[in-house]
Amino acid sequence: VIAIPSDLIDNPIFGRPVEPRSIDYVILAITAGLIGLILAIRPTKSDDTERQETRTMLGGFVSFLAVGCPVCNQLVVALVGTSGALSWWAPVQPIVGLIAVGLLLYTLRMRLNTYRLTACPLPEPVGA
Repeated sequence: VIAIPSDLIDNPIFGRPVEPRSIDYVILAITAGLIGLILAIRPTKSDDTERQETRTMLGGFVSFLAVGCPVCNQLVVALVGTSGALSWWAPVQPIVGLIAVGLLLYTLRMRLNTYRLTACPLPEPVGA
């Protein structure tokens, strides 16, 4: 879903005036894998699960900002202009990608902890 509108996967609907960098593909692959793992683990519903889903969506959105074309982001262009988008936003995008990966790793860790507690409780130690 992230690769189509960011034109990392070539398609006739969206265009990209700035060529993608190799780091864009790396960030896309890592975040897509993490989002897939998070969504594959379905613990019981709780307040924490709602926060995990919110963090997953936020991580996906931040990942989209990280791999998208710098001059296609209308908010960035409105704030700093086209030249600012290329000179300021484009160099910051890999850092934004690392933030997305960190957020998704944290969410995956919380999801695994929730899953472990609800689906596979540990037996009581013998002699306790």
